[in-house]
Parts: sequence; C-alpha cells; structure tokens
Amino acid sequence: MTRVLLATDGSAHSIRAAQTLRAMAERDPSIHVTVFHVAPLPDIATTAATGMPLPASLPPDNWSEVAARALSVTVAALGLPPERVRECHVVGIPGEAILNEARQGRYDMIVLGRRGLSPLKELFLGSVSQAVLHAAPCPVLIVP
Repeated sequence: MTRVLLATDGSAHSIRAAQTLRAMAERDPSIHVTVFHVAPLPDIATTAATGMPLPASLPPDNWSEVAARALSVTVAALGLPPERVRECHVVGIPGEAILNEARQGRYDMIVLGRRGLSPLKELFLGSVSQAVLHAAPCPVLIVP
C-alpha cells in the first residue's frame, strides 16, 4: 500500500493537486490518501511584516467549519472510494503541521498545490509548499 498525504486549504491549487492525485490513484489501486487540512493560527510574523493588525482568533467551531468545507471539496475532487480516503484536520502552522503529520504517519509521498489562499503571506515569508519541499521526510509533488 502506498500512503499519500494530500495537504489542502480548499483553494483552486489544492483542488488541482487532488485531481492530479486522482489520476495517479486511478492507475494504482494501492494508493490510499489522507486529506489533511491545517486551520492556521493567527500569524504574528505576517502581521509584523505587512503592518496589518493581528486578526482575532477564530472560535474552534469556525475552524471546524472551514476545515470541513476544505476537506469536502478536496475529497470530492479526489473522487476515490471512501475506503481509500481518510480525512484529518488540525490547528497550527501549516508547513510545520504538514511536516509533523508526514513524519508521524510515515507517508510515502506528500502532494500539495503550489499556492494556497494567502498570496500576501507567501510574498513576505515564502510558501507552505516550499517549506514542505525543503524539509519533507519523503518525496513531495507540488502541483502548479
């Protein structure tokens, strides 16, 4: 069995990553996927870099709703049978959380979109995909 971690934020790039993985999984029935969403904590570094005020923390219920939507659209785009898909969401710093899950879950591959929902943050601090690529314990497929 090949274990793949599909990181998603529900963005168009994440959906393309899911569709790319779908094509791979249709050719290889041994692929099992964990669709993984990280609800980001307010980021003090981004706030300092942009001069924007620190956003108020979202209540945990809202994090769950956002995660449920991101997971739902990604799982639909993935289109695999339920026995080949697991959903998981956490709250944290996206790059770190993806890397932690990859290490703990001993995945064979990480798949994610090149960009997510926060281009301004990417401009100042670098992208989640780049952080994952440089520190991942397994191969990483970044879908444009």
